[in-house]
Amino acid sequence: MDMNRLVLIGNGFDIAHGLKTSYADFINWYWEQWGKRLLTGDHNVESDELCSFTLKPSEYYYTWYQFWVGPYMQKPNPFAPWNPKDVVTIARNDERICLFKYITHFFEQINNSIESKGWVDIENEYYSMLVQEKDYGDRVKTLNKQLDFLREKLIEYLNIENGKGCMSNDEIKDKIYRPIKEREIAIAHGTIHKNLSPENVLLLNFNYTNTPQMYVEDNANVNYIHGMLKYPQSVIFGYGDELDENYKKLQNLNDNECLRNIKSIRYLELDCYRNILRFIESAPFQICIMGHSCGNSDRTLLNTLFEHRNCISIKPYYYINENKEDNYNELVMNISRNFTDMKLMRDRVVCKEHCEPLIGVKPGVIVMG
Repeated sequence: MDMNRLVLIGNGFDIAHGLKTSYADFINWYWEQWGKRLLTGDHNVESDELCSFTLKPSEYYYTWYQFWVGPYMQKPNPFAPWNPKDVVTIARNDERICLFKYITHFFEQINNSIESKGWVDIENEYYSMLVQEKDYGDRVKTLNKQLDFLREKLIEYLNIENGKGCMSNDEIKDKIYRPIKEREIAIAHGTIHKNLSPENVLLLNFNYTNTPQMYVEDNANVNYIHGMLKYPQSVIFGYGDELDENYKKLQNLNDNECLRNIKSIRYLELDCYRNILRFIESAPFQICIMGHSCGNSDRTLLNTLFEHRNCISIKPYYYINENKEDNYNELVMNISRNFTDMKLMRDRVVCKEHCEPLIGVKPGVIVMG
């Protein structure tokens, strides 16, 4: 019997290859760009779709540029140029100098999450704001406009990071192509009693980068379900959870702006989604999870894959941090939210005893996050 393998590739896959592609890295880069802009700003007010910086009136300076080159601010090191990170920190926090303002609560929540937890899921924050809106119409249009702006900035940032000194990893390659072991197969598919190498491998890339391309062989392909950086118009950035009870409420509002960034609708623009369906219909398949958190923002698609009749196994590759703590249980909890049948979930998910980290751990390094 032919058996295939479907590898779900999330942001942790890129991070495991040394790329700084987390949303927290992206937001830090965004603020650094703001620092550079304030250093050269030729107005007293500088703004974009997300926030604004208003320099408080003074008889000595009239623009942000004049402020930073004058004697009004002391550098940490008077002989070194201003660090853009220091500039934006001062501008955001010193109310004597600047009136800093978030345009809406959406971007403020993103930054609050990073400051309190060290990470953020921008797509989850977007959906949370979307379902909380009381006055739909213009407010949702503003929210969508801000998400579009973040999408453009994210593409700009990832084009800088994409493939930055990235090399294939033999350990990961082995896990992508190794045989499917009998102990990994769900009891309901117990007629399979021997190790089988996957006949075909599909690397389902939820990222926009081309990192998985390094692992393509004759029997493997990459499906860029969320689009590719070199085709910016293809990039899908939004939310995909039709199982959530609030989704029906959005549908019933009869306002297309509320569905503008729903992933399952955007999937219909290209053949990527249908190609996944062809793959899972073609033969029994094992799912391997590499760096994908299996969060609710992809719940619609993950439910289709996890509960498909041909799915014989779901094997999560977890990470171990510098404190020797792993995230296997957290991954399984997220996986469970993508099931409607918990009995099926417990049969298909490979137990921790037969799972392992995606890559080894170097001292002092969190390999995925």
